[in-house]
Amino acid sequence: MDSREFAEWVAIHRHYHPLPDEWRQTGLLASASIAPYCRRGTTPKAEDFVPIIKPPQHESQIQEAFAQLAKDLAGD
Repeated sequence: MDSREFAEWVAIHRHYHPLPDEWRQTGLLASASIAPYCRRGTTPKAEDFVPIIKPPQHESQIQEAFAQLAKDLAGD
């Protein structure tokens, strides 16, 4: 497997979340583990324990994020 094919697999994994997904399974376990200690209706969802997964962003949102990063790095 070359680096291009690896990058394609990483992109597929990030954007389509194939099952089984270890993060979601762990989040489900964590959510179920603390459910007895939470008030009714306030139990966190499994997705609350998944770190970085976001749906793909619109191109303008990505450009805004890069502009903010450049501004932060420049120290303005």
